[in-house]
Amino acid sequence: SSTISMASFGKVAALLLLLLSFCGASMGNFWTDVDITWGGSRAAITNNGQQLQLSMDRTSGSGFQSKNEYLFGRFDMKIKLVPGNSAGTVTAYYVSRRFPRLILRCYVYLYCLFLIISFFCDIIEQLSSQGPTHDEIDMEFLGNETGQPYTLHTNVYTQGKGNREQQFRLWFDPTADFHTYTILWNPRLV
Repeated sequence: SSTISMASFGKVAALLLLLLSFCGASMGNFWTDVDITWGGSRAAITNNGQQLQLSMDRTSGSGFQSKNEYLFGRFDMKIKLVPGNSAGTVTAYYVSRRFPRLILRCYVYLYCLFLIISFFCDIIEQLSSQGPTHDEIDMEFLGNETGQPYTLHTNVYTQGKGNREQQFRLWFDPTADFHTYTILWNPRLV
């Protein structure tokens, strides 16, 4: 669990904006298509079910999961990270395989603020399942005390085996504006 230091909390707005929109033949709706899994008092569905706003406090954020299942797809997130001293903050998101078959459910757990996610048709992002042969794709933005640069931490697990961790020092300022981060998953590659 992440906490925000008092110094960084003072620099961080308390509102995490999350905009998700499903596209394609069946337009999604947050009222019917997702469950708020934790932090429900810090979540609000607005704009006729087309936006989900998550806020954070000094100790926690919010999370949600899709009620729908997806096999393959693309998942985009538009994220503006915490500026300055971001120690104790982590922005993370993923999709989870909850059943033995290759059908996936979307799970997004947010620990940071200013996050916008767009769902595009069949979606996948951090893939995760439970048990010794779980599958998972991670994207985590790790805060720090100096304020720059942020580290993007990624990992891929297949059949319970990870060891594909990579860390990237971002070459741009992820706190200056919203940036789009994408994972594309299809039958041949991630």
